[in-house]
Amino acid sequence: MKLPHIFTSLTLCLFCFAKSAESQNWAVGLHFGENLSTLRGNAKTDYQPGFMGGLHASHYLTKNVVLRMEANFERKGTRVEGLNPNPDPGTPNFGDDYRFDYLSLPVMLRYSTNSRVKFVAGGGASVDYLLRQRTDYGDLTTNELGQYRRFDTDLIGIVGGAVPFGEKWTFSLEFRGMWGLVKVDKPSGLATEFGKNLSWGLMAGVNYYL
Repeated sequence: MKLPHIFTSLTLCLFCFAKSAESQNWAVGLHFGENLSTLRGNAKTDYQPGFMGGLHASHYLTKNVVLRMEANFERKGTRVEGLNPNPDPGTPNFGDDYRFDYLSLPVMLRYSTNSRVKFVAGGGASVDYLLRQRTDYGDLTTNELGQYRRFDTDLIGIVGGAVPFGEKWTFSLEFRGMWGLVKVDKPSGLATEFGKNLSWGLMAGVNYYL
């Protein structure tokens, strides 16, 4: 069985055996943030700024443990550094920028404290589908989507906090790390491998309790 199928099956099982929380069952919301991402391979790469945003729905398994599903748009990327082949005095080294736009579907288990200002921590995994790719070679921009794998899988870890405002709303701020499990490119022969995604981000969101 392929990894995305296993991932989906485990998610359905968690919903089937979930117990309702004492005070509320569901929460929904929006979130948006910025990230720094790169690729872990045998190419010399640097971090590239990106962003992420989307919708989430949370189901309370217990009073403190939440099963959260998200649907996100994420921009990841990397910068490949190299020496200028025809250097002039004062000319910097060149850098090629690679950008990857994903539809990401994370599922996480998250724990939050009972205090008014809540501490939140958790983790999970996501299945990502590559929607678009762009490479900037200086003044030249190309689309090289066919050279990259369309599916990726990430492990996710989060830590943050949440503050209530009003009766049914909370504002949250969290730090999120994502570690890709699949090599994004499909190099042939002796081509340099970019490797797997790695990104760190800060994300803000609002939650509404149903």
